Amino acid sequence: MKQMRVYRCEDTPESIFTAVYDAGKSAYGHDHIRLEVIMPEAEQNYTLFSEYVDIQPDPEKMQKVLRTVRSRISETAYEYIMTAAGSRQPDKADVIYHFIVYGFALGRKVTEALHVPWVQRMFEIYRRSRNEAHYYLEFIRFEEISWQGQAVLYAVIEPENEVIDTVASHFTDRLNPEWFIIYDKTHHKAAFHNPGRRWYQRMLEPDECILLDRFEHSGEREYADLWKAFFESIAIPERENADLQRTNLPLHYRKHMTEFESHRISQN
Repeated sequence: MKQMRVYRCEDTPESIFTAVYDAGKSAYGHDHIRLEVIMPEAEQNYTLFSEYVDIQPDPEKMQKVLRTVRSRISETAYEYIMTAAGSRQPDKADVIYHFIVYGFALGRKVTEALHVPWVQRMFEIYRRSRNEAHYYLEFIRFEEISWQGQAVLYAVIEPENEVIDTVASHFTDRLNPEWFIIYDKTHHKAAFHNPGRRWYQRMLEPDECILLDRFEHSGEREYADLWKAFFESIAIPERENADLQRTNLPLHYRKHMTEFESHRISQN
């Protein structure tokens, strides 16, 4: 009986797509290949009679995979796999690999083939990540800070998945005349926007993360005070329903919402 071959990769797009490339080029047989992402919070289980291959990230291999997906499958499939690569789902690398395999067979119709378990799982990961992104479009809060002598709108998010692309693009369209920074504390990156231009993002150095953490509650706070005043003005204590509020606005998203600051302080 042919043993399973497991390609182990780091939790980065570069490493994941290198694993996809190496697995596909191996011609070992798709049914006997599994991709596994090394995640600190996920338990790593080794199985008997399996061959393990550790991946060395290669940016050229990643680009070859992505170009092939866009040319031979579709832009929609490309969006699916990039969203999945930024998710926190432990099986994402394996799902991406098998989704691409089916994509080469089915072409652009692969995203509609929900009867295929791998495609169905890809759609679940994609939908979960997109739903989180849309939550942040509704619940993100900006406050005004001074950055290098310039008034800047500043917001903090702590998403499970990589959603900063969607969030930054959304607010670039709506706050185009403004300077703003969106800081993703989970993934240690930030999106920066200059008035009238497109936004850009980059990974942050540890000292930059410390600096942005200091800004979180130290700005001029004009926008923060506006949110708190609005929230308090529309509140009707007699109609307060904590259970319904938690359903519509999960506690996780309130951590950086200015209108809940006094409530958090009173709880502490």
